[in-house]
Amino acid sequence: MNLDKILKNIVLGAIFLVPFIPFIVIDNTFFPFIAGKGFAFRILVEIIFGLWVILALTKPKYRPDFSWILVLLGVFVLIIGLADIFGVNPAKSIWSNFERMEGWITLIHLFGFLVVSTSVLQTEKLWHRFFNVSIFASVLMSFYGLLQLANVLDTHQGSRLDATLGNSAYLAVYMLIHIFLSMFFFGRSEKNSLMRWFYGGAVALQTIVLYNTATRGALLGLIAGLIVSSLFVIFFERENKKLRKFCIGSLTALVILVGTFIGIKNTQFVQDSPVLKRFADISLEEGTTKARLMVWSMAAQGFKENPILGWGQENFNYVFNKYYDPGMYTQEQWFDRTHNVFFDWLIAGGLLGILGYLSLFAVLIFYIFIDRKNNFTVVEKSIFLGMLTAYFVHNFFVFDHLISYILFFSILGYFHHLNKEKKIFSENVNTDVNRIAIPVVVVLVLFSVYVVNIKPILANYNLLSALIPHEEGVEKNLKYFEKAVSYETFGNQEIREQICQMVNKAAGVNLDQSIKNKILNLAVSEMEKQIKVDPENARLEFILGVAIAGAGVYDDSLVHMKRALELSPTKQSIMSVLATIYNSKGEYANGFEYAKKAFELDESFDDLRILYASGAIYVGEDELAEELLVPKFKTTLVDDNRIIQVYFITKQYQKVVSILEKHIENKPNDFQSRLSLASTYIELGQRAKAIAQIQEVINLNPDFKDQGEYYIQQINLGNRP
Repeated sequence: MNLDKILKNIVLGAIFLVPFIPFIVIDNTFFPFIAGKGFAFRILVEIIFGLWVILALTKPKYRPDFSWILVLLGVFVLIIGLADIFGVNPAKSIWSNFERMEGWITLIHLFGFLVVSTSVLQTEKLWHRFFNVSIFASVLMSFYGLLQLANVLDTHQGSRLDATLGNSAYLAVYMLIHIFLSMFFFGRSEKNSLMRWFYGGAVALQTIVLYNTATRGALLGLIAGLIVSSLFVIFFERENKKLRKFCIGSLTALVILVGTFIGIKNTQFVQDSPVLKRFADISLEEGTTKARLMVWSMAAQGFKENPILGWGQENFNYVFNKYYDPGMYTQEQWFDRTHNVFFDWLIAGGLLGILGYLSLFAVLIFYIFIDRKNNFTVVEKSIFLGMLTAYFVHNFFVFDHLISYILFFSILGYFHHLNKEKKIFSENVNTDVNRIAIPVVVVLVLFSVYVVNIKPILANYNLLSALIPHEEGVEKNLKYFEKAVSYETFGNQEIREQICQMVNKAAGVNLDQSIKNKILNLAVSEMEKQIKVDPENARLEFILGVAIAGAGVYDDSLVHMKRALELSPTKQSIMSVLATIYNSKGEYANGFEYAKKAFELDESFDDLRILYASGAIYVGEDELAEELLVPKFKTTLVDDNRIIQVYFITKQYQKVVSILEKHIENKPNDFQSRLSLASTYIELGQRAKAIAQIQEVINLNPDFKDQGEYYIQQINLGNRP
């Protein structure tokens, strides 16, 4: 076997490994369901791309062919690359982070995968084998999901299946695309053959798993795809009348099923089903739907600001912060996706980006239905149309990820193969050039694997090591943090944020103050470096501000929190922290102003109402507090730590007693509340009652005995423990 055949077989083997990437979960990584898959795909593509370049240099038949898919995809990748370079944060746009593993770097890897696969999978038979391997992998994934359904394996999102993808929505779209692929090959297999049974069983398994992901966007996509497929057969199938009748019957049954569901959606049967209940809850007033609509509105405002090339990939957080809707207060505060693929590309690449993305659907439809070279049957066309419809509808409600991208690019690659024309590059072979080019390719691949993957993997590993306990103590964790950040990778922001989280954790445990200071100093030093390279990011200022406040350095914290508010002027969570910091400093008037502003942005949130009311009590506005609390809670004695604290600080001890006594009546095992009540009794001079509460805590928690008896001794001596 000559070198060319060896290289070709290695590339082919690697391509056929791609369908198994969804199974990769590396526990000793930060974001184990994401990072391992991302690094594996990147390394695999970099290696096979390098080997393919060598093949293409020596064997012209492996050079890429022209098709409009390749042209439009290349233009799309170029547009997004320009958008990323001229966006808000080019480094983030290009490299992404550990949580997403996307960015332009992944986009060019996907493009490289398509170029290599379409150049090496040169026959339809090879493409069918590739998709069959992918279907086989999806069947294995389905069995994994069924084991989760049977409680043999753990899920990671409650009762919703997520298999090895770690996210129900990711698993759902994976199954969604494979359902239609399996249907396509079911139609091409011989009647009563073993393979037809395999494909039919695959569709059944994939559908069961998809249903139990409880992902509404994917299920709506499946329904829409099946409706479109059925209508296409009904209107255009002229030969197979039985199939037309079957589609008419199926469509009628589907309409009846949907209508019946709407009629019974409020019944106990539906409400007791986790999956059906999620569908029954769909409405414009439902929390998730309202949040999506608000996020899409923010995205539309962001698009208006940068309509041509957008903000760059991974930069929706800037739009979210700048145009934040106060109605989002109880939702995730740091959205980095619009949860809509089309808005994601609109923000990432502006009008040019979204047109580039939509052109990929348009060219697929052209090749399926208008170009006559494919010779698809009506049924096969209907299946591909159904697949595109299902994927399109699904994309309205969630965002894409590596695995769905791989599947979509594989479909693009297949249609590129079916419709390829002449070679793009010259078919000449220049041996003199190759002598130089081949070693250069090898060096570049090795360099790419190290810079793009090995360094970030090492940083990721050290980050995870920094987050777990060590016998050597916290200083060992600090060394791992320092090592992780020293690699200077795209994960630096996440590493630095985790150092800040360590400050918050250290504040609540018994550690030597010098170690706490080391943690704080490292967090401040590293996060200030991150802020320097990303000065428009409100999240960074907020996280650092919270960490510093947790360490009790309030003045420095206020600087960062105010900067965060400048960058996200309508975000109540920032105002809430500012109010809390000012109250901790004893500057109650300032705290009151921030609490008032937060509440007035949207008066529907009880949390902000209580914050505002507590601020009013701090500044002596008891009547205002009553106006805020009584209509909502029917009392001013609200069982909330902020209300309890403000009454205690303003020496309204009897109110504290009333709240805590009622709380303990409902939750008698809450020993922390009993200790607070004991402290309040001491302030009222009711020492016997205080001792009784401490004794009860000892009874509830024997580990507290020594400390509790010391407190009782001090109380009997007339001291405050």
